[in-house]
Amino acid sequence: MQPNPDLSPHPYLSIASGASEAIEERDRLAYFQLVYEGFQRAAQISSCIDRFYTIAGYSLCLRFAGSGLIPQITPALSHLMAEPIAHPDLTICLWDNASTGTRLPLLINSLLELIRLHWTDYLGPRKEIKVYDGDRIRTNFHIGPNILSVLDRQQNLACYWIEDAQDIPYWEKGSPIQTILNWWTSDRQHQYIHAGAVGMPDGGILLVGKGGSGKSSTALACIDSPLMYASDDYCLVSTDPKPYVYSLYNTAKLKGQADLERFPRLAPMVNNVERLELEKAMLFLHQHHPEKITRGFPIKAVLIPQVTGKLDTKLRPATAGTALKALAPSTIFQLAGSGQTAFGIMSSLIKQVPCYALELGTDMVQIPIVIEHLLSQL
Repeated sequence: MQPNPDLSPHPYLSIASGASEAIEERDRLAYFQLVYEGFQRAAQISSCIDRFYTIAGYSLCLRFAGSGLIPQITPALSHLMAEPIAHPDLTICLWDNASTGTRLPLLINSLLELIRLHWTDYLGPRKEIKVYDGDRIRTNFHIGPNILSVLDRQQNLACYWIEDAQDIPYWEKGSPIQTILNWWTSDRQHQYIHAGAVGMPDGGILLVGKGGSGKSSTALACIDSPLMYASDDYCLVSTDPKPYVYSLYNTAKLKGQADLERFPRLAPMVNNVERLELEKAMLFLHQHHPEKITRGFPIKAVLIPQVTGKLDTKLRPATAGTALKALAPSTIFQLAGSGQTAFGIMSSLIKQVPCYALELGTDMVQIPIVIEHLLSQL
């Protein structure tokens, strides 16, 4: 797939401000082309390996140069695998230098080195590369793991690069390529959110709240019930014509020894057991319970988990404002590119369904029973 940026003369080049904007856009397209050239070099050496997925009804192709990133990126998405198609809705090109034995084009490599040294000058509050992030080209450099993400919104073509596939952090393995997916799905009125979701094919509930509020524990407590698992951390929602949640990742996370003791049956499935002193326990449910994973369902209610320390689990009504406060800040803070549009979609969703506080008890068996009872009433 060869990019073909539209570099025709801008109709307003005679106007100073318009000329400046047109030139900057041309520069961003040239920047994208250089990044993509880095992928092409790697693909020539290592060959391309394509993996296809269906997300919210859209077709996604992950095009890997070599196999280095495949075991790091694909397990979380395995439940969404699909048959190959000729023209996917979105293609993401992924590679690393170490496994392909390549280097980025000199100008891109120099830019990233400069950003590493002076990142406060070159990166915005959401890690966007300020001068190269525009209306058509979106770009982000995640300092720390040093992951470069670039999207051409017109071509529906993206690039994802890291120096060494072995340096992918565990949380990126659990929810990979989220920056690119967030950009792209937002253009299609599907919002990437920080929330869990469990339910049945005809409807389920959204679990909202900041990290540590009980979303993961609630979702995992439902594994042995009739309820299906869509998410415990990140998912995709739409509100037109009705609220609907789509699964993104089949990843489940357990926090600390207490969670492992609460879910002893899941302990043997933990993927990163040798690194639990530094990382949350993480497992890919599709590898062990594929029958429990759903790709999505209509949203019938929003629940705000609250750990009480009491025995019994109970529900009480909550206001839409309380639910929005539990959902919106963590989503907008965590996801690059989320803003006013995201807030509008989340606000619309909250207004369309009833909201409840889910007072979590220590008797885990009660949690799915309470949720099932609520769904039967709705």
